[in-house]
Amino acid sequence: MTEDLQNALAFFQPAPSGWLSGVRQRAEDSGTWLWETLQGDFHDDPTTAQIVTGTVISMVPLVDQLCDIRDFIANCRKIDQDSSDTGAWIAMVLTLIGALPIIGSLFKGCLKVMFHAARRRFHSALKPTERDTAMIEQGVRLLDRYLGIAVVRKRLAQMDIYNIHQYLAEKVDALKDQLNVNLLLDGFKTLLDATRGLMKLVTDWAPASLTAPVQALAAVLERVSAQARAGVEQAIGPTRDYLDALANRLRVEADNAYRVRPGNNVHVLGQRADAELELMKQRRPEWVDEVVKAKFAAIRDLPPGAVDNIANGWPDIRVTSGSPPLQGKFTTFDDSLRASSVSGGERLYRVVEPGMNSYDNGTFWMREAEFQKLTSKGEWRRHFAVWKHWNENGEYVVYTVPPGQPLKVWEGRAATQKFDSADAYKLEGGREQILLNPDDLKPEFVSPRRATGWGYDDGTGDPDLDPLKPFLGLPELTHNWYPN
Repeated sequence: MTEDLQNALAFFQPAPSGWLSGVRQRAEDSGTWLWETLQGDFHDDPTTAQIVTGTVISMVPLVDQLCDIRDFIANCRKIDQDSSDTGAWIAMVLTLIGALPIIGSLFKGCLKVMFHAARRRFHSALKPTERDTAMIEQGVRLLDRYLGIAVVRKRLAQMDIYNIHQYLAEKVDALKDQLNVNLLLDGFKTLLDATRGLMKLVTDWAPASLTAPVQALAAVLERVSAQARAGVEQAIGPTRDYLDALANRLRVEADNAYRVRPGNNVHVLGQRADAELELMKQRRPEWVDEVVKAKFAAIRDLPPGAVDNIANGWPDIRVTSGSPPLQGKFTTFDDSLRASSVSGGERLYRVVEPGMNSYDNGTFWMREAEFQKLTSKGEWRRHFAVWKHWNENGEYVVYTVPPGQPLKVWEGRAATQKFDSADAYKLEGGREQILLNPDDLKPEFVSPRRATGWGYDDGTGDPDLDPLKPFLGLPELTHNWYPN
């Protein structure tokens, strides 16, 4: 097995336990490993889609092609069940588009994010009129998360792209006009030949027990190949209609971008809030309560003596504070709020998400003992009252207070948080949180980002029911420091 192919396979699943054993056993394990990897299906394995959507995949040769082949095989199997299913052929065309050499890597990555939602919808039993809007809206939401990845933002800056949605709308329009049956059939042949090549490696390496399954898949590919021209001709019109609707939706996003004040992420957070509300309506997460009364009611006024504390150097959390991150933040506590301090050498913890919405030097932290008590993401969300659209989680940083003068902070129980547009949904709160002034933090005392181990989403399993599921590919674990 070549090193490139070995690395690409490892991107999807670990090497078999016998990988380093004898030559014959290693060859058989290689074939089995490759065969099992090819069985990945974008329809019921969203983890694959997370890998597909990151431009970081270009750093591992063959991973991108393996992603296309896995989707190609999944499409062929679906079509073989019912070759008259136009939706299955549209999903195939979307896969073929991703394999065309006429689109650049940036555009390809963005397309694959949006196409992921569309392919799942076209494979569903829903009527086209019932799925069109939903799949486009979900695709745009996932695109916004993808555009928040540091490597993507860096690429946009290098290409001098300042309105990415307008750029993509123009690219989709151009792609729609270039699509023709022969071009798509060229893409089909490219993926078919690549799939056959990998299947031959399976039969060369794998044990004899895999011969029959490989032959069965080969028969599926042959049957679908024989119908490819008719199927693509059937699907190309509806595919163009989908691309036209997608381009129009991207133009709306492009217009909205100019209505948002630069540096303000209210637009994106508003979309995420809407998506979270929809998720709760469909399947309420276990950490969200449906209650009327708040268990830890937020205070409405500063505690006694707070103004004197502020005058003596504690963070200014008054409504009239000149620092937006601190302004009126006393309302995130219940009546246990108090002025406190953290001594030199003590460590504070902060849970963050990758991307542009979460800063290492944020305002909310917790003491080490509180962090170590956490056993799950759900516990963190419920007891520290953190909505998904505020912070998707996935990583954390540790700040070690430097020796010398203690760090002045506010400390107390997190208040119960209601969902802004739906009073019925609440996060309980109740754990001890710390609020500090980000300007008081020194970058050299912040640890590298580390994975929480909770994953980068909330594990609902079905991306259609979790429109906030971030498509992050590999963890970033890179600092995101908001300048003072």
